[in-house]
Amino acid sequence: MRRTWFLWAVIGLSSGCSLDAGSRGPFGPEDPETAVQKTKLPDKIPSPHVFQFTGDDTAGHHKPKMAGAVAVADAGVKRATNEGAVLTSGEVAALRRAAEGDRRVAALLGKRWAFIDADRLPPDGKVSFGCCRDVSSMTRLVYYSYSQNVAVEVRMKDTNVLSVSRVEGYQPPEGQQDVQRGIELAKADPRLAGKVDQLQGHGLLMQPDRGFFGNDPGYARRTIWITFSNGQDGDPKYWAVVDLTEDKVLEAGEEPPRS
Repeated sequence: MRRTWFLWAVIGLSSGCSLDAGSRGPFGPEDPETAVQKTKLPDKIPSPHVFQFTGDDTAGHHKPKMAGAVAVADAGVKRATNEGAVLTSGEVAALRRAAEGDRRVAALLGKRWAFIDADRLPPDGKVSFGCCRDVSSMTRLVYYSYSQNVAVEVRMKDTNVLSVSRVEGYQPPEGQQDVQRGIELAKADPRLAGKVDQLQGHGLLMQPDRGFFGNDPGYARRTIWITFSNGQDGDPKYWAVVDLTEDKVLEAGEEPPRS
């Protein structure tokens, strides 16, 4: 009885595990193809619809041209810009004079510092982007204090200083004064002196890493990478790592020739 049962079990398994491709469910060759009605491709490629504006917008509002609408005139698209949302050089200069004359700002900046950038702050609950951005009298100025080794943020309304604060652990992008000071120090370094006077200097903020056995030069300080090249787009000829917090050049040398 047991032999008979075992024999039937073997026969069932062998029939269920057939290697015949025709018995492997939906992937076998016996499955019919799905009927799909094929259509002929158009002889001419249809042109895409171009998104355009009417050009007769009211201030701060743009109306798109509707498909099929009759154009009064084929005027170019006018993209209004809210120029008042961007600070002019004159406005930045006035804000800086007011901020840097404030005793609270001077105390946080110390003796050595650099101005980084200034921008408007959007008013609360208002649109803060694009052409619809409301012009605000609130501004923010960012400095970096080399003396304190910390970023300093100044918030103002018109030319009145509202608040001054340290921004710990923040390294704002390099400013023009950062680059200028880095180039000055690099040019005066004995390793580069007299070699880079006729070259153009460039600067890029560095983020030295913290190592397991030792930190990279300039770690946790305002460090900038300076290069010198022939013109704006030329290959770098010389380089320097400048610690602006300590006001000194850490490393400098000549770039190897490129093949």
